[in-house]
Amino acid sequence: MAAVVLALLASLGWGLSDFLGGLRSRRLPLRAVVAGMLCGGLLLAALVTLVRGTSYPGNAILLPGVIAGCGSVVAISSLYKALAIGKMSIVAPISAAYPIVPVVYGLMAGERPSTLQLAGMALIFAGVVVASYVRGTDDEPDERDDDGAGDDEAGMVTIVPLPDLGEGIAGSLRREAAAHRPRTLASVAFGVIAAVASGVVLTALSSAAETDPYWGLIVMRAVALAIVLVVVAWGRAGFGVHPAQAPALMAIGALDTISTGLFGIATTYGFLSVVSVIASLFPLGTIALAGIFLRERLRPYQYAGVAAALTGVALVALG
Repeated sequence: MAAVVLALLASLGWGLSDFLGGLRSRRLPLRAVVAGMLCGGLLLAALVTLVRGTSYPGNAILLPGVIAGCGSVVAISSLYKALAIGKMSIVAPISAAYPIVPVVYGLMAGERPSTLQLAGMALIFAGVVVASYVRGTDDEPDERDDDGAGDDEAGMVTIVPLPDLGEGIAGSLRREAAAHRPRTLASVAFGVIAAVASGVVLTALSSAAETDPYWGLIVMRAVALAIVLVVVAWGRAGFGVHPAQAPALMAIGALDTISTGLFGIATTYGFLSVVSVIASLFPLGTIALAGIFLRERLRPYQYAGVAAALTGVALVALG
């Protein structure tokens, strides 16, 4: 029961953090959103570990932690890019296909997927294809630079102003959504990359959690943040955000880290496959928020694709 509760809480946190992170990525440079999130997550993980008073568990935590950290840079960047340029209600269920990775990992370790799991994999693939197919001109190129809204054609950085605090939140989000032109095919590609990378991250994190889930989070976030800082320093473009934006980005990272930590702890109480499928319910929260605040609406056949993808995720993990 503890594993189920923890996994459900993780899915709720991921759904909210993905929604908020995707919105921020539409207004701010992607590098700033990812760096701010990782910084907030690292500080929270370090604080929790300090309060618990646990010492460094040894070098056994390093390998899975480093793998999770490297993978998380790819997963977070790809996911937020997909959410920024596409429809959240399509990207979210695609990214939820990550349980396939633990199944492949188990297969390489000598496990054999059941017929139900094979059916789930086929259903996920079919669901992704159907959900990502859009008639019309949804996939027209966006005029913004691919690196985020903060960079212009000359590569100069533009500071994005803070939103008007007197503005209604829902109204502000809907006006922003009205100006957003989805790039469906590109967002689907980034969503698939995010799903694979997330599967690698969570599989490695479950291994680190066997030693210490809290120190596993510290190593993962520290490695990921170091990579992002090196990339930003190499590009010499800076972060391109007002310092006042940092607390919000760090809060998103803290929420994501809490959810990831809950997932890691849940794997110490139950099977990875069971925890994965319960936690993979997070797209439902993202889709619900996108429908409420952004008024995103899917075509009927896309609803069927989303339902098939989510059903396939369940079959893979429960098979």
